[in-house]
Parts: sequence; structure tokens; C-alpha cells
Amino acid sequence: MSTRIVQLTSVALLVLAAGCAGPLTENGSASTQPGAWPSASAVDLAGTWRGAFGEVGAGSGHIHGDIVCQINGDGTYKGTWVNYVVAGSSRGGRREMSGRVVADGGNVTFNDSSGSQMILKRNGNTLYGVTLDPSGKRATLSIELRRTPEAP
Repeated sequence: MSTRIVQLTSVALLVLAAGCAGPLTENGSASTQPGAWPSASAVDLAGTWRGAFGEVGAGSGHIHGDIVCQINGDGTYKGTWVNYVVAGSSRGGRREMSGRVVADGGNVTFNDSSGSQMILKRNGNTLYGVTLDPSGKRATLSIELRRTPEAP
């Protein structure tokens, strides 16, 4: 019974997240939304982005951790995912990723050199979204990254 509740909760959260991250209507187009970046480019994204990820709809042993991503002005990126070990999980570790990043309106797509892809929404200096766990492709993760202010 509890497994079924977790599954239904996961599906509900995914539907909610997909609706929140979906395309905007004419009345709420990206160009009229505060903080929206309708024509971002790799240069606009250049810098260090830090954040966290966590498994959506997980019980004990859920996957969570931190991400640091360096985006370069030429459209390349390198990122590090650090998974924390929790009770019931053997998923602790570190994963390095690199590839190309493409900005298209309010979407930012990370095309990893391994062939995986992650699409996040952008609102100002925040990237966020829901994606499959790049390590195992079995868990759904919620991700939020914020641009780190550059040192003077």
C-alpha cells in the first residue's frame, strides 16, 4: 500500500512540475515575465552555477546532493555532481560531466559528452527543473542552480 502511495505522489509531483515548467501562454509570454531571459546565449550563461538536487517522491534512501557547474562563453561546460550517502542507499559518490550548453529562450539544454541531455528553465540567475538521474536513469530529480557572483 505505501509503495502505491509513493508512486502516486511521484506522478502527481511530476505532472505539477511539468505544468509549472511548461510553455507560457500569449498573455504570460517569456518576454513579459519578470526575470525571464527570452534570448539567452552561452555568453549570458557564462560563470559558475551552484545548487542542489534531490529525488522527487522518494522515501528513505533518497538520492540528493550538490552540483557545481562552470559554463564558458564558448558554450562548453563542466559540472560536478556530489551524491550524499543516506540510510538505505549506497549512492554516495561524485560524477563529473562535461559537454555543450545551448540556450533557447527560457530553456537551457545541457548536452553531456556521454549522450545524456538535461533541460532546465531559466529565471534570471536561477536554473531549475526536473530530470532523470544521470547516474542511474531510474530516479527523477529536482534541480536548482544559482549563478555565483563573480569576485571583483
